[in-house]
Amino acid sequence: MSDLSWINTYGFLGTRLFELPSLLICLLSIFILGYKFQVSYKHQIILALHCFLPFVLNDVLFSASYMPDQFKYWNGVNALRNGELAFTEVLANGGTVLTASALLALIPLPTPVSIISLGFYNTLLYIILFFILYAKKIFTKVSVWFYLLFPSIALYTALSLRETLIFFFMILAVIYARESKVFKSIICIAPLYLIKFQNFFILGPIVLLYFIFNVAKKGMGITKALVISVIALVGLLLSAPITIPLVNYYRVAMFVEDGGEADKVSIISGAGDFVFQGLTSAVYFLAKPLPWEASNALQLVQSLENLIILALLFLITRQAWKIFPDKLIFWLLFMMLAMSVYGLVVFNYGTAVRYRYPFVMIYVLFVCADCNVNQIYERKKLKSNYNKP
Repeated sequence: MSDLSWINTYGFLGTRLFELPSLLICLLSIFILGYKFQVSYKHQIILALHCFLPFVLNDVLFSASYMPDQFKYWNGVNALRNGELAFTEVLANGGTVLTASALLALIPLPTPVSIISLGFYNTLLYIILFFILYAKKIFTKVSVWFYLLFPSIALYTALSLRETLIFFFMILAVIYARESKVFKSIICIAPLYLIKFQNFFILGPIVLLYFIFNVAKKGMGITKALVISVIALVGLLLSAPITIPLVNYYRVAMFVEDGGEADKVSIISGAGDFVFQGLTSAVYFLAKPLPWEASNALQLVQSLENLIILALLFLITRQAWKIFPDKLIFWLLFMMLAMSVYGLVVFNYGTAVRYRYPFVMIYVLFVCADCNVNQIYERKKLKSNYNKP
């Protein structure tokens, strides 16, 4: 693999000068698409400000080594762009990192000269997704601001990781399921199997149910939701002899990967414990890290963000329940499933934030769209200027 260390000789500012073409492409994309779709200037300005985030994250707010996976994707994209690796070979047998690198390498931006470069690749995906959501009228007054101002999205879509790809394909899969375009939804969900198989197995059944029950128009209803929950619970209990050892294996593996000791992981002991741990870990996974659990400045910021996000989720859910409870039920099941799966195996706080934000964003986007949530609080009714008959 070719030596990429030459970029370090240009220093802090010199390295960033190489990224100006990518910055310009992102900015032009915003203004051209903003003009085409008549997006308000305030939304365009926030998107434009987002384009500068890759400059101020790695080796500014934190050391690039804090998230070392970025170097793997940077090396992978360069190897593919330079012809040192074949796309077909990587897609067939490359593993999750190289497969994600291959997908990133297809994005039409200049060659990534540093890990900052892939931050612009992901920023472009974030911008394109915004205009897709805008053009398809998914956004409401609440969800558009949530998308633009959600700190975790701002952070991870400006880094050189695969999370934005995962987020991009997940959102598209749900959009096309919402439009009853099954083939397009399958095309969008398929890459998840190659780059994040857990999300594939979480989102796959959800997309299928969303399509079958036509949730966007009819909703699911409490009765159907209860029946599906009971069936899922029975299936979980029946599969416990096979599932529990697998979950315990990944619990230990993830804990050790995050620097812990294998013998300090609590092992799930039986079917009852499995269900209990799944339910309780779902709630904890959605909230962690709690403020007193933060061990550095970034985790403290993330814990404060969690408190705000939890409050917003409560307000959005409350409004949705008042408007279309039958549609909301489906998305509550979605969140419970996703948070339970990851809550059982993820212990690291930073990893939890990375894995959680796509599901939170999907919940907000499609609860607001399906339930027509345009405000998060009740406005006082204005007194009528005329007497009612």
